[in-house]
Amino acid sequence: MNILEIYKKYPTQADCLRHLEYLRWGDTPACPNCGSLDVTPFKSELRWHCNAENKSFSCLKDTIFEGTRLPLQKWFYAIHLMLSAKKGISGMQLSRNMGVTWNTAWFVSMKIRCAMQDQYYILEGIIQSDSTYVGGKPRKPNRQVKGSKNKRGKGTSKEQIIGFVEQKQNGKVVLKHINKDVETLELLKLLKKNVRTDKSILITDEGKEYTKEFDKIMQRYMVKHHKEFSHYGINTNTIESFWAIIKRGIMGQYHHLSKRYLPFYISEFAYRYNNRNNPNMFNDMLDNAVDEDKCFIYMKPKKGMEAKLCQQ
Repeated sequence: MNILEIYKKYPTQADCLRHLEYLRWGDTPACPNCGSLDVTPFKSELRWHCNAENKSFSCLKDTIFEGTRLPLQKWFYAIHLMLSAKKGISGMQLSRNMGVTWNTAWFVSMKIRCAMQDQYYILEGIIQSDSTYVGGKPRKPNRQVKGSKNKRGKGTSKEQIIGFVEQKQNGKVVLKHINKDVETLELLKLLKKNVRTDKSILITDEGKEYTKEFDKIMQRYMVKHHKEFSHYGINTNTIESFWAIIKRGIMGQYHHLSKRYLPFYISEFAYRYNNRNNPNMFNDMLDNAVDEDKCFIYMKPKKGMEAKLCQQ
């Protein structure tokens, strides 16, 4: 669904609210506080009255839209922009497109990212696993020692992301932001949670984090990158291509992130990747946004934003 179709289908605030009501309740509206079905619609405004509690409510209660003063058409527009931008969209660009301040645009985008946290996929088949590091390059010393090189990866203050991806068309990816000191433990947890080990084959590089525990759980092939990038079609190119999307997005759009909000940004990239061929991605996103069973974390932007993770 493109932006013209969205505005044509939901031209007013009332149309947006009715659609969200249908996504959340279907034909049986219920009170979000007590769950009672004994509710009555208001005639003058798009709200409902719970006869059991004698309180009023709307379908925005306990969703990412709760308490917003921004028209829902602008929320729908922001969701469309974030879903259609493969490498993300910056807060400043979003504020210019929506006609709001940067603080409002950033807050809206972070709430939308809360609804993008979707890590419930069970992967199977040929699974590629790898880790990457995001953040800035280490500062060069004042006196360059002959033959010395800048550290990379684990030898820096960069943040680490681990992941598994299915090597097939429309394959899914699962990610996690971790501490570098517990890489093997977190990889095993993510593997047991999101991979069907009895029906899968794991492909990794020669990283030391892939211990013998992985071989005990499932069949594993290792690509020795110091010799070759692919061995008769066995490679980790799929997940490395996904890392490239994340890094280009951070460098080209966001420029720098804080460690605190990094998990939300990688959830955004994972959601777009997992739904890249989904023609109903926009409606599925709205369905997530009004899902009262999801745990949303509402964040308020701080002046000057968080401390910089590392500038790219």
